[in-house]
Amino acid sequence: MAVAKLVCGDCNAVIAPTDAFCPSCGAKIEQGDGAPSPRTCPVCGHKNIAGAEFCASCGSRLGTGEGAPAVRQAKADQRAPQKQPQKKKTGSGAKFETWQIIAAVAVLGLVAYLVVTEISSERPLTVAQPPAATGTPANVPFLSAPAATIDIAPLEQAVKAAPNDPAALLKLANALHDDRMLPRAIDTYKKYLGIRPKDPDARTDLGICYFQLAQTDTMNSVNLLETAAQEILLANTGSPKHQPSAFNLGVVYLHMQNLEESNKWFQRTIELNKDSDLGKRAQNILNQHSSPPPLQ
Repeated sequence: MAVAKLVCGDCNAVIAPTDAFCPSCGAKIEQGDGAPSPRTCPVCGHKNIAGAEFCASCGSRLGTGEGAPAVRQAKADQRAPQKQPQKKKTGSGAKFETWQIIAAVAVLGLVAYLVVTEISSERPLTVAQPPAATGTPANVPFLSAPAATIDIAPLEQAVKAAPNDPAALLKLANALHDDRMLPRAIDTYKKYLGIRPKDPDARTDLGICYFQLAQTDTMNSVNLLETAAQEILLANTGSPKHQPSAFNLGVVYLHMQNLEESNKWFQRTIELNKDSDLGKRAQNILNQHSSPPPLQ
């Protein structure tokens, strides 16, 4: 007949009825009615039946303290110190909000727009084009490409609101000239010069308008060229060191086939500033028209 053995509820070792502690693992022995003691899981504390080899709750091996892999990992994670997430550091330690970035971009865009507007408002003085070679008739069509179409309406509104504003008149006259609306440009330049008659740039531009009309109006080309010369000469008389008027007089007289006056004004252009663009162009024209004719 088999005899029931008393075993330790923790390590399953055989114990005597009189043992107060397990001789194998040292666990305290709960004295009862002689029935085997339940096995307590050393990992999760669950009371398992006597003789159980694995914990019914967490799967740990009983008597060894070795928990199931998932339990061991969970307990290891609990014991490991938690690392606090590190904040990213910037070079200056400053933190910029989205609205600050947008505002900065907007300010930079506004500055760029104002700079471009200011630069584009500076209009270079128009320069008349000389004929291709000596002996070219004065009524050769003007060959330079017309400027792009300009929105005249805002400038006209400005002049309408302030008819005697010289700045508004000059802007409209220049725009009409650039857009090759020559009769209207001439009329507007005259209104401006009625207020500021000593402006050599505007007076020269007025003369060039007449010069350009002469390139297309062959019936009146002689009169238009003479009027152009008179206006540009008036500009140079008031400002003798005004190089653009001197150069344009040379061009106009060259179209009129007056080589003596033409050479005089090209030479004057060189005297005023031989190293400028106009000075170099005047020298090239003089060289072309003073060279001997090719041999027949």
